[in-house]
Amino acid sequence: MKQIAALAHRLMERYGTSSPFDLCDRMGVGVLRFDLPARVRGLCFQKKEEGGSVILLNSALAGREAAYCCAHELGHVLLHKGLNEQRMSDLTNLCVPRLEREADYFAACLLIDPNLREWNQSYDPLSREQIACLSGLPEKVVDLRFGPDGSGGSEARRRFL
Repeated sequence: MKQIAALAHRLMERYGTSSPFDLCDRMGVGVLRFDLPARVRGLCFQKKEEGGSVILLNSALAGREAAYCCAHELGHVLLHKGLNEQRMSDLTNLCVPRLEREADYFAACLLIDPNLREWNQSYDPLSREQIACLSGLPEKVVDLRFGPDGSGGSEARRRFL
C-alpha cells in the first residue's frame, strides 16, 4: 500500500493537482459520462487500437461522488493495466476484492492527503466521519487509509502530518 500512496503523491507533485479529472486530462486518460445502470458507478478500459485508457462515469454522479469514482477508476488504470472485469473473472487466481481495495486506497490517497494538514488544524482531531464528509469518500475508504477505529485512525493520521 505504501507504493500506492507514493504513486498518488508523485502524481500530485508532478501535475500540481489532486483532482482526478485534471490528472486524467493531463495524462491523456479520457473521461466520458454515460447513462449507465444505477448499480454501475463507473468503469475503465484500454483502447487497443490507440493504446490509451478511458474512464466511463455514470452521468447520475455529481460533485464529490463523481470525483471519488473517477479517482477509483484512475487507480485501476494506473495499478491494474490490461485488466478489465471480464478478464478478471476469467482468471481464477486473481483476487478481485484486493484490486478494488487498491483502487479505493489510491482514491483515498489522492483525495484526502492534499488537505489533511489544513483539516487537522481546523478540526483537530478529525474523526473518520469528518474525513469522509470533507473528502466525499465513503467511510470504508477512509478506513483503508487510516484504520477502522478512532484511536488507530488518529495515530495513522498523525503519521501523515
